[in-house]
Amino acid sequence: MKLGLIVLLAVAALLPLGAREGITVAVDLAALESFFYDTAHLRLDATLDLSDEFGLRLPLTVVAERIRNAPYWIEAGVYLDYHPLGWPFFISLSLAQVGVCGNHRFKDGLSTLFLNEMAFGWTIAIPPAFRLTPMVILRDPNRLFEDEYAELADLFSHFAVVRLSLLFGWTFPVGQPKAKRVRSAVTTGQET
Repeated sequence: MKLGLIVLLAVAALLPLGAREGITVAVDLAALESFFYDTAHLRLDATLDLSDEFGLRLPLTVVAERIRNAPYWIEAGVYLDYHPLGWPFFISLSLAQVGVCGNHRFKDGLSTLFLNEMAFGWTIAIPPAFRLTPMVILRDPNRLFEDEYAELADLFSHFAVVRLSLLFGWTFPVGQPKAKRVRSAVTTGQET
């Protein structure tokens, strides 16, 4: 609960920075693979562009077996996206990531795990405000949480450490940079 409140306050504190592009809300189209496996893997993603090179990503992932009363895994985190030189290519690193397992207890009795991920991807802007983002997600890239991921792999019939993702979403503008407001006011003859 405290971690969720801290994350919410951090995001609220960063909103006035004036994101250039806005907030993108996306769904993972790779979830369609759930029709072919016994494990459903759903992901929602919200991205806040802070500048041309940096952004914050807030993913929410649910993994569940398609059996009644089977275990499920809910995972959320805060990721930093880095776009080198403002390119559409990005590297995403988890700053904080936590997962909760329902209907199952792990060996040590805990159902909450703190994990680590990184991703590589490419953002494709589609007018008017759509975004398509193919990504390769690497869970536990530095092998610190091998036991935790091994337990999750044993728990679910399809839980890959390397996963392909295809996010499709819509960008909502957040504010307008002051230079654009002044420019539009000059062209329309209004005062700012």
